[in-house]
Amino acid sequence: MFLQNKWWVIAESKAIGKQPVALKRLGEDLVLWRDNNGKIVCQSQYCAHRGASLALGKVVGGCIECPYHGFRFAASGNCTLIPCEGEDARISNKMRLVNYVVREIHDLIWLWWGEEKSNYPQIPWFEELEDNPRRWASGTMSWDIPFTRAVEGLLIDLHHVAFAHHRVAWLSGFSSATLLKPFEIEVKDEIIHSWGELKSQPSDKKKSIFKFEHWLNFPNLALFDFGFAGIKLFVMATPIDKDNTRAYFRYYTPFGSPWISRLISRLFVWVELNFVQPDDYKILSSSKPQESGLRVNNFVHADKAIVMWHKMYESEMS
Repeated sequence: MFLQNKWWVIAESKAIGKQPVALKRLGEDLVLWRDNNGKIVCQSQYCAHRGASLALGKVVGGCIECPYHGFRFAASGNCTLIPCEGEDARISNKMRLVNYVVREIHDLIWLWWGEEKSNYPQIPWFEELEDNPRRWASGTMSWDIPFTRAVEGLLIDLHHVAFAHHRVAWLSGFSSATLLKPFEIEVKDEIIHSWGELKSQPSDKKKSIFKFEHWLNFPNLALFDFGFAGIKLFVMATPIDKDNTRAYFRYYTPFGSPWISRLISRLFVWVELNFVQPDDYKILSSSKPQESGLRVNNFVHADKAIVMWHKMYESEMS
């Protein structure tokens, strides 16, 4: 149902503290917690005993403790204590949790979805992005829209800006930028690189031009450079299940003072979450069919980056 052998972002680092946290990603009910060393542990959410949610429990002695009967499970997934049977009880191998391979890097938690490996691939990233939280701000949201439809609006599409986001486009001076020309793409390994100009129609008296460059690290990481003061937008999308998608946004600003960078980044995130994405959600949630693909749309030249993404996606899913 979901692409195999990929790293998927499932949460922000700051979302996981001392208490276990429940979340659903890639159709799986998960519990995330930190061991005694602060290392992230990701396991199946429900107790192997009688199915209680371990997210309601607590971390004790480097193990997660079930809130129902106090069974404890180590980071390995093995049950280490059954209180009602005594400390010397023999514990069945069946009494264990499913463990998931996770990594914590770039202030994000990544889950490996696929075959177990002796050496896992490198975490995908855009090397030009600084790992300095004082120069970026972030936000998240969940959509009840399938991944294949959500990803078009979240990660790729640009020629909808003047129409879908007319308020923001008007304030930014790009309300007449409806012509996408030139527009080029190239594909190298799993990176879809596109660049071009959104500008006014030749007959339009209002003249505006919006130059951009865009990279999509297949399947779900995107970097937008809008050619304005070095500000960049990093976006990720991860399936929650077959009908829902989780989106993550991070704005980077390169100004000299970190507190100014942080403040401006927060402003951009606020606009993104309160004005830009609600527009996209309203339109995408109205689209039929909800699952998108090469055979359910009539694409045009300006959609060629989206077409390339669908080709890569459908090739790997087949």
